[in-house]
Amino acid sequence: MPSRFILMKRHTARLIVWLLLLTLSLGSLAACSVIGAGNGGPNRAAPARRPWTNIHNWVYWLDNPDLTTIGASAYELAVIDYSADGSGAQASTAAQIARLRTSGCQRRVVAYLSIGEAENYRWYWQNGWRPGGAGSPSWLAAEDSDWPGNYWVRYWEPAWQKIVFAYLDKIIAAGFDGIYLDRIDAYAEPYANGHEDDMLAFVQAIASYARTHSPLGHDFGVIAQNAEELGPGHPDYVRALTGIGREETYVQAMNDPTAPSDTAEAVADLQVFRQQSQGHLVLTVDYATQADLIRMAYTKSRAQGFIPYVTDDSLSSMRINPGFAPTCSG
Repeated sequence: MPSRFILMKRHTARLIVWLLLLTLSLGSLAACSVIGAGNGGPNRAAPARRPWTNIHNWVYWLDNPDLTTIGASAYELAVIDYSADGSGAQASTAAQIARLRTSGCQRRVVAYLSIGEAENYRWYWQNGWRPGGAGSPSWLAAEDSDWPGNYWVRYWEPAWQKIVFAYLDKIIAAGFDGIYLDRIDAYAEPYANGHEDDMLAFVQAIASYARTHSPLGHDFGVIAQNAEELGPGHPDYVRALTGIGREETYVQAMNDPTAPSDTAEAVADLQVFRQQSQGHLVLTVDYATQADLIRMAYTKSRAQGFIPYVTDDSLSSMRINPGFAPTCSG
């Protein structure tokens, strides 16, 4: 018969093993909980990224963005086209986006995506399409008179939304940190009368889809451009976003100061986004080359707690404005 001492040793050993197993089990559950937090998709570990609330400057370069030039800069947020020329053939690779994120300055990299207009140089466009033409999609509306080759779309139609989600899949696969949604203001065009709620729902569906499918989960950024007037009456829409960008808040293209009343109205709406508990980004981009207008745009934007950038309206280069050079924070 085992001695009392031996029995006590066996009991102690079993207790230690049980405690170790319990600790490992709880640790695994905690890890799964953290990895899956905010992500509707599979549990996937996301690499550390600059917090969206720790962004102090940005660059906006759509036409043939030079990733090496941006990577050597101190800009903490880069909004670029997902492709050098807009086509699928020249799309940035995941390796290129990863280098851009970490070279020079730890930065967020966000892809431009138009959801209220179709562009005839994109991968989804088919030769022969024209509004109302035989064989053309029903979602294709009139050409934008200000931007030849860009066409308004009936964004509420499922066939167009399917294209946008496919586009989003490409952006996620390339490793972008988020999306910069343009032409949300299509809802205000006469052809879209009565479809404001459809645009609001579309943006929220895009945000949900992206955060479900991206490894970043809820940390995947969704930034709207313009249409800031939608914010005050639609809190769910605001909550779905990471931030908003606003063109010509202070200076219109080119070197034309925005009317003070228009600026005041825009600023009031933009503050609705900035004052969210999450600390939404508010980006301003103004189009000027005159030193006094550049200074005015930076000064007034920063006074509101916004993040300014001043460039020319071609968006075909990276501007570093004298006296307002970016610095990369930790």
